[in-house]
Amino acid sequence: MSDNIPSNNADKYNSDTALDINFPNNSKDMNMDSTDFIEQPINSPPQNILSKCDKFDKQLSNHIHQMEVNIWLERIIYIFARIFNSDLIIIFYILLFLYESIFNKDYFFVVKPLIHVFVIFILTGILKYSLKRPRPEINENVKRKYNFRNKEKNFSMPSGDSMQAANFAIICLFYLSGNCVGFIIIPFVMFARIFYFCHYLFDTIIGAIIGLSVSYCVGLPLKQFQF
Repeated sequence: MSDNIPSNNADKYNSDTALDINFPNNSKDMNMDSTDFIEQPINSPPQNILSKCDKFDKQLSNHIHQMEVNIWLERIIYIFARIFNSDLIIIFYILLFLYESIFNKDYFFVVKPLIHVFVIFILTGILKYSLKRPRPEINENVKRKYNFRNKEKNFSMPSGDSMQAANFAIICLFYLSGNCVGFIIIPFVMFARIFYFCHYLFDTIIGAIIGLSVSYCVGLPLKQFQF
């Protein structure tokens, strides 16, 4: 019967039934695993604890960064944001030293607090340039009457103002008859520094803890030492 198949149908029949088989020509092809043909998922490296804390910190801080308040309340916040800047602290202690030297003749009244300030100031610089955490980016869509954030070019962690606020609290405790009013100022300074995009929340918390600890350790021997 095959002899009676027309030539055109025979060509079609041969093309449909022909098998195109490529036999492996080496041992590598013979030993290929089936998993080689399965697309393997790409797993991203697991986040470590620091990156998770950083993400959580930024999420919390963003709530304060996005806040908008009326002008009178912002003026109060601005005072706490600037009161412990390094330039104002130095000016304040110089004026206090001159006042005590001229009018009270107490030349050593501010020596101990100055030692506190300079120890915290030096430690702040060392930690900032060791950790090198960038400061928050300014959100131009959030209204702020005072814009001093652009002037702060150093790093974010830890907050130097929070450290100095904690230092001030210890100074009040040691040298002003156990006055604890300085501790009330610390959270306001922390909030103000976050409000103006100068820091994240963890920057201020760590800064306050370090400031309290170091200033306390510095103050213990100084308190016993009499000039």
